[in-house]
Order: sequence, then C-alpha cells, then structure tokens
Amino acid sequence: MALSAGGVRMDEVLSENAQKVKEQLNALIELQSWDDEINRRRSHIGQLNDKIQAEKQSLAGQRETLEVNKQELDHLLKNRREAEVTSKEKVEQAQKLGGQLFEIKTNEAYQTLQGEIRQKKQENTWLEERILEMMVAEDEVKSKISQAENALRQGEQDVAGTQAGYQKEIQSLETEITAFEQKWETAAQKVKPEYLNQYRRLLAAKGGRAMAKIENDICMGCRLSIRAQATIELKKYRTLLYCNNCARILYSD
Repeated sequence: MALSAGGVRMDEVLSENAQKVKEQLNALIELQSWDDEINRRRSHIGQLNDKIQAEKQSLAGQRETLEVNKQELDHLLKNRREAEVTSKEKVEQAQKLGGQLFEIKTNEAYQTLQGEIRQKKQENTWLEERILEMMVAEDEVKSKISQAENALRQGEQDVAGTQAGYQKEIQSLETEITAFEQKWETAAQKVKPEYLNQYRRLLAAKGGRAMAKIENDICMGCRLSIRAQATIELKKYRTLLYCNNCARILYSD
C-alpha cells in the first residue's frame, strides 16, 4: 500500500475538500451541542413555569372556595333576616286577631278566628325553628370561612417562598442560556450559510435535533437502519450526508 513521505497511509490523508467538509461537520456538531444545552435549560424553565402556574391555580381554587363560602353565608343571613321579619309579622298578626276575639258575636265566628290565630302561631313556631337551623348553619359556614382564610394565608406565604426560589432559578438558567447562545453564535461563524440554513430548518422541524449519530448502521435520530455504505462514505467527508428516513445530518465517531 502506498505511503506518503512521512510514512502515513495515503488513504488516511484527507483531501483539502474533505478536510473542509469535516470542519463544517464538526462545527455543526458543536452547534448541536450548544442547542442541546440551551434546550435542556429552556425545558427546565418551562417545567418551573408550569409549577408556578399550578401553584397559582391552587391558590385561585382556594380563593374560589372561600368566595363560595362567603356567598353561602350571605344567603343564609339574608334568609334569616327575612324569616325574622316574617316571624315578627306573624306574632303581630296573632296578637291583633286575639284582640278581635272580644268583638265576636257568634260561636262559629269565634271558632274561625281562633283557628286563624292558631295557624299564625304555628307558622311562627315553624319560622322560629327555621331561624335556629339557619343560625346553626351560619356558625358552620363561618367556621369553614375561618379555616379557608387561614389556609389561604398560609398557602400564599408558602407559594411566595417557593415562587421566589423558582424565579431565582429561572434567572440563573436564562443567564446560562445567554452564555450558550453567545457560544452558538461563535460556532455558527464557522459554518457556511447554506449549511447553517439547512441546520436551522432541521432544528425547527425535528424537535431541536438537526444532527443524528450513526451507531451500528442505525440512525440514532429516528432509530431506523441506514445503508451500511453510509458509514463508509461519511468517513470520506466528500459531502454532508443526510438520513434517508428522518433527513437529519449524519455523523459518527
């Protein structure tokens, strides 16, 4: 087998064009590494924001429950006041009818009037019982309101503490993202515009993974087999190779 003057096998020496393709591929691999770091942090930020929203929704649910309890108490108070007014009217009506008994001339009219008085008194008795029931219900609702208010205050304090921690972590992650974006821009300057545009299109279309490694003739991007010759061609660096299945840019160790 032919050797170069320095003893290096001739088929191991890359041509100038192959060397440029290799440099482009390595630069794209570097871009993918920075995008991976950026995407991991953006995903983490998304998870933290989801936690923040979940805690806000939890507090909103507690506030809604408290408001429902307050509305229930207002309804009970309104009904009790109306019942108390009606009860007072029944008592007054019974007393007024009682004063008319002395004016009755016939026994039949007397019995009728007494029946009306008994009816008013029975209605008042029912109202008084209903008023007592509503007072008991009011006390129960007031207790629920007190518990809900205490739980809401504690929840607001807890959420304020955890969300402050989440926001601090988010700020740290955003700082890291900015640093990685700067490194990405530096690496992007090494890539030809046409390759860079293709990389960006794939990145957007393939869920943040424009590059795919070959392992044992398997594209690790789509997990499907590729032709065995692709690995051999890839090592010759004649041009960038793309997976026939997922269209990602291929590379290997």
